[in-house]
Amino acid sequence: MPEAYSSTDKKASAACSGEKLEVPNNPEAATALRQIAPRLLMKFEMDQAGGSHKARAARRVVRLGIARGLIIPGVSTVIEKTGGNFGLGLALACQEVGVPLELAMGLSFSPVRREYLRWLGVNLIGEDEMRQGKTPREVLEKRLSQAGASGRSYHYPDQFNNHDCVDAHELSTGAELVAQLADRPEVQRVHLVACAGTGAHLTGISRALRQAGYPLVVTLVEPEGCRTQEGVFVDHPLEGMSVGVKPPLLDWSLVHETVSVSPSDARDAQAWLARERGYWVGRTASACLAVGLRLAQRLPPGTSGVLIAYDHGGWYSP
Repeated sequence: MPEAYSSTDKKASAACSGEKLEVPNNPEAATALRQIAPRLLMKFEMDQAGGSHKARAARRVVRLGIARGLIIPGVSTVIEKTGGNFGLGLALACQEVGVPLELAMGLSFSPVRREYLRWLGVNLIGEDEMRQGKTPREVLEKRLSQAGASGRSYHYPDQFNNHDCVDAHELSTGAELVAQLADRPEVQRVHLVACAGTGAHLTGISRALRQAGYPLVVTLVEPEGCRTQEGVFVDHPLEGMSVGVKPPLLDWSLVHETVSVSPSDARDAQAWLARERGYWVGRTASACLAVGLRLAQRLPPGTSGVLIAYDHGGWYSP
């Protein structure tokens, strides 16, 4: 257990009153914050349209791209290398503003995701090239290099280096969580248990909680064999966390400890939540839940663990 919670030990009674943290008027519906075990809360971002927390970041990226003149409806095509949750979010965000989307989606992503993206009109590019050994990055870079010759006008959001994604989670996900915690007077301190792909949501949510005055400890969950801060990664089935690069948007000063979890422990936690509460969450949420369930047994009075249900278990192959 980390020694202390940052900030002062006080209740953020006016948790969402500051200008920066006021819940913005955006198109996402608020997702539920539910108690799933004693002293353990889970925010169900999997209920977002698009099925994950990354719908918020994708909408912000697309709308700011239009506002900045980087995306011109009727002219531009958004292009990205992802088949994960950010890709699903981009699909909806682009559909809402009438901008076409092309995704270089790795062949390992599930057929369910591919079918859903095609339903939304996404052009999945480079599949034949990837079968011949090209990477999604190589496919994307080829399209960008040939844009002039092909007459295409591309905008590449580059989620791994786009700080608008951090802002989305601070000003939307995090601010919304702060407002929900303010309705739970028993929560005096917060212990956030999260993982990191880009690190955007962990950084943004943590900043929102600290800005609101909540004493905060953050546990970063990573798969067994990975040492994310050192850049050490192994193959693992927990898609979406420890993705093979150091999380470029993660503010490490916010992280108090890292805890490893095995795929079997994640599956056990996933089964527990389905059996006990009826919710089928995805693999990364299940990994964080495995750590959170152990943690909740030793949290001090007045402290609640907070988890994010990033996405639904149905997105993944057994």
